[in-house]
Amino acid sequence: MIAQRLTARRLVQLLGDWRGAGHSYLELSESIALLVRDGTVPAGTALPAERPLSDTLGVSRTTVSASYQRLRERGIAHSRQGSGTVIRAPRGIAAETEAGGDGEIDLTTACPAPWQGLAALSARAFAEHPEAFQLLGYDTIGRRDLRQAIADRYSARGLPTAPEQIMVTLGAQHANYLVARTLLRRGDRSLIESPSYPNAREALVATGALVAELPVASDGYDSASILDIARRTSPHLAYLIPDHHNPTGQSMPEELRAELITTLTAQGAYVLADETTAELTLGRAGLVRPFAAAAEHAHQQDAIITVGSLGKTVWGGLRIGWIRAAPELIARLEVSRRIGDLGTGTWEQVLALLALEQYDEILAARAIEHQAQYRALAEQVAAHFPEWTMPRVRGGVSTWVDLGGHHSTRLARAGARHGVRIAPGPRFGSPGVFERFIRFPFSAPAEDLRESVLRLRAGWDADTGADRSVLAAQTVI
Repeated sequence: MIAQRLTARRLVQLLGDWRGAGHSYLELSESIALLVRDGTVPAGTALPAERPLSDTLGVSRTTVSASYQRLRERGIAHSRQGSGTVIRAPRGIAAETEAGGDGEIDLTTACPAPWQGLAALSARAFAEHPEAFQLLGYDTIGRRDLRQAIADRYSARGLPTAPEQIMVTLGAQHANYLVARTLLRRGDRSLIESPSYPNAREALVATGALVAELPVASDGYDSASILDIARRTSPHLAYLIPDHHNPTGQSMPEELRAELITTLTAQGAYVLADETTAELTLGRAGLVRPFAAAAEHAHQQDAIITVGSLGKTVWGGLRIGWIRAAPELIARLEVSRRIGDLGTGTWEQVLALLALEQYDEILAARAIEHQAQYRALAEQVAAHFPEWTMPRVRGGVSTWVDLGGHHSTRLARAGARHGVRIAPGPRFGSPGVFERFIRFPFSAPAEDLRESVLRLRAGWDADTGADRSVLAAQTVI
């Protein structure tokens, strides 16, 4: 069964600035492979027929044919009768790197290493909560003690919260999708920052909603432009990452928060504030005021839905997130949830409860760890890519690096050949934009960050060296 058929025009948009000066069919196949690796083109997708794609790209049909054959040889695609060339599941993609067997470095997920206290936490859970194994395990709202602990955390951060305002979810993306599915209908207007977290955008698009964009620059926010767009859009739901924004790492100015909340809620909009990375600071941990605390009136707070998670702070494998909202909306979300899943695992909730008891300790360790990693990345970028501009950030897991030219897709392709995977800029916005940027996560170990920059430099030099060779050949008569 074919999940979808990709049009030639859409694929060209997704490819961005893919051309280099090497063999066009190899560059095309590698660029499509990057889209498959990061999930932009999912398994089961039928690629465009060769002739329409060659016409749209402005290359020969032979180039497209050779590119598709290369994808089939690598196990990324296969031929299917009546469907043409179809993408296989990602596990069939071979690494095919030139990294000398050192292993691939994956920087596409921006996910910190597991917190080192997990084993001890699990031992505590077994010793202190044997009653968990006596429960049925179907829980669509969350354990009362865990919801109380999450509510207490919000209260300590300056946003008084009761457990009735909390639903425990299967991570933040589950929460984002549940909210979008519950509140949006086909044709509704929605709003998202640009760039932003790709999976959140896909959650909005999946509802059939129209998606407008609020610009977030690598060095901050243009308040006047953001407020103007918010007024003109009149969205039903606005998705924001106000603290340590993904991918830029920037945080929304305090003076903009209240005004943006007022602007959006006056139009009847819900605001979905994703605070997955809000409490990840650099250097020193501290309580971060929630976005909803900037609301000036109670009815505005009722329109703000806050999503949090332990995935970035404790462990990506601990699938615990939550939604903070008005009790009436929580009840509505629970009814909607039962259509799609039967609740959050009991054992994961026990682990989350104990993790929150040590949350300040966990965040303090992360602040020191991420500060060292950010510094290591900044030093390597300055030494090996002086043409890049790496903004300063105060928290989160990534920074939005300006490459000084529209090279993002090409750099990602060159890096993949040398054993480092990095998400190109267009992955975080509308097709064809942000070719000047890459999201560079500093959540990986410092040694991996240093090595990744070296590999990117080697890959880029090899790629631009091919440019110089072609140019030299063209000038010889």
